Amino acid sequence: MSLLDPSATIILFVLLVLLAGAATVQFFRGRKKNLSILEKSIRILEDVFKPKDKNYTIIGIYVGYSALLKIKKAFIDTVEAVVLLFPRQSMLYAPIARLTSRYDRAYVIIHYTKDKNFPGEAHIVQKGFYRLGIRRAIRNIEKMKVEETRIAGRKYYLIYTNRYLVEQLINYLKNLEDPTLVKHLAVVPWKKRLYMALKLDIDKYGEILSKYYELAKRI
Repeated sequence: MSLLDPSATIILFVLLVLLAGAATVQFFRGRKKNLSILEKSIRILEDVFKPKDKNYTIIGIYVGYSALLKIKKAFIDTVEAVVLLFPRQSMLYAPIARLTSRYDRAYVIIHYTKDKNFPGEAHIVQKGFYRLGIRRAIRNIEKMKVEETRIAGRKYYLIYTNRYLVEQLINYLKNLEDPTLVKHLAVVPWKKRLYMALKLDIDKYGEILSKYYELAKRI
C-alpha cells in the first residue's frame, strides 16, 4: 500500500521535475558566468604583469585556477595567483557556499629574488576577514605593533614592525576605487614576498592589479 495518495504522488513528481529543471538552468547560467570571469581574470593578469613564461593549473573546470607567471624584472622573480569562484553552477551547494567561501576570491603573491631586502614586516587586514582572528593568521604577531584604522568606512588592523612599509600599504588602499575589496595586504620579508587576498570584482581587478604591481616595484 502506498504511503502517499495519488494526488500527493503527482504533486511530489511535479515538484521534483521543477527542481531538476531549475537546477539545470542554474547550472548552465552559473557555468557561463564563471567561465567568463575566469577568462577575463586570466587576460587581466597577463596584461598587467606581461609574463615571460606562464603555467596554469585548473582547480575544477568552473571553480578556479592557480597560475605561476615568470617575470624576472628588477627584484621581482615570479607572480603567483589563485582564483576561486563562488559555485554559481550548483543551485544546491550555493547556500552552503554562502556560509563558507561567501564570494569570488583572488590571492596574488609577488615573489622577489633573494637579493631583495625589506626594512621590516607589515600587514593590513580587514576586520572580520579571518573568522578565527588575526592572531591565528599572522605568524609572530606578538612581536609586532597592532593598531586599528578606518579606510573607506571599514575597520582594518595594522600589524607591523616598520612604519614606512605599513604607510605604503595604506596609501595603496586609499588610491583604489574600492579599497574594501582588499582583505589582506602584506609585506612578508622572511618569505621575500608581497601578498594580497581580495574579493574578486572582475570590473575592478585590472585597477587593483596594476596599482599592486606599481606598489611592488616601489617598496
